[in-house]
Amino acid sequence: MISGFFGGILSVLLMLITSSVFPLLVLVIVLSLVVQWKMPIIKGKYGEWVVKSKLEKLGDAYTVFHDVYIPNGERGLTQVDHIVTSEYGVFVIETKHYSGWIFGDEYKPYWTQVIYKKKTKMHNPIRQNYGHVQALLTYIGQAEMKDVHSIIAFSPSSTFKFKKDFTLAHVIQFTELLATIKQYKERRINETTVREINAKLGELLVEDKREKKRLKADHLQSIRKVKGAKQTARPHTGDSKNTSTQVASTLQTTCPKCGGQLNLKAGRYGRFYGCSNYPGCRFTENLKSKQQSV
Repeated sequence: MISGFFGGILSVLLMLITSSVFPLLVLVIVLSLVVQWKMPIIKGKYGEWVVKSKLEKLGDAYTVFHDVYIPNGERGLTQVDHIVTSEYGVFVIETKHYSGWIFGDEYKPYWTQVIYKKKTKMHNPIRQNYGHVQALLTYIGQAEMKDVHSIIAFSPSSTFKFKKDFTLAHVIQFTELLATIKQYKERRINETTVREINAKLGELLVEDKREKKRLKADHLQSIRKVKGAKQTARPHTGDSKNTSTQVASTLQTTCPKCGGQLNLKAGRYGRFYGCSNYPGCRFTENLKSKQQSV
C-alpha cells in the first residue's frame, strides 16, 4: 500500500517533468519566491512612488526634493525622504511603509507595530525626523527658522492607535499629505529666502546612480560609526564568562537597510543579528562576522 502510494507520487512527478509545462511551472515558482523575498523592497519603492506622485500635485508655489543626503558635521550624512519648500513653510517628510496597528507616544524612544499577534518595535519616527529637521536648518543656515514643519507619513494600510495628539509633528497617512501641507496658507517666508534654500538644497541633488549609491553607503557607515561611539562610551561590568550578554550589549547596532535596531536572536543554525522591523525588513548578520568587524 505504501509502495503504491509513493509509486503514484513518482508517476505524477515524472509526468510533470516530462510535460511541456514543467519549465513554465518552475519559472512561476522561482518568480514567486523572488517576489516574496523582495517584497519589503517592492513595498518601499511603491510607497516612495506614491508619495512622489502626490507631492508633484502641489503646484508651482512649492519645490519638492526627494531622497536628500544632508551633511551633518561629525555624524557624516543625514538622509531625508522628502523636503518641500514654499513661502508658506518648509516641510520635512519622513515616510513609513508599515501596515497593521501602530502604537506610539511622542516622547517614548520606540513605537510598536502590531500585525495579528506579532509585535515589532520601531524607532520613534518623530525623534528621527527631529534630527533631520535640525540637520536641514544647520545646513541652510537658518537655525532660528520657525516655519519648518515635521511630517510623518504612514502607508494607508496602517491603522493608528495613538492615545494622545502630537504637538511636535504631523503624524498622518499618505492620503492626507497634500491637505496637511496646504493647510498653511499664510506666506511666512519671503521669496528671496525660499530661493536661497532651494539653491542650497539643489547643490545636494545627485542624478548619477553610482554617486547616489556611494552616498547611501557613506550614510550607512556614519550610522554605524555613531552607534559604535555610543557603545564604546558605555561602561562594561560583569563576569567575562557571560559572553552572550556582553556581546548582545556591545554589538547591538542599527540596521543598514532600514535604520531599525539589530537584536541578537537564536535560530536553527545558531545566534545571529536580525532587524527589529522584521518582517518588513529581513536583514540579518552573522554573529561571528559582526564580532570580527568591531
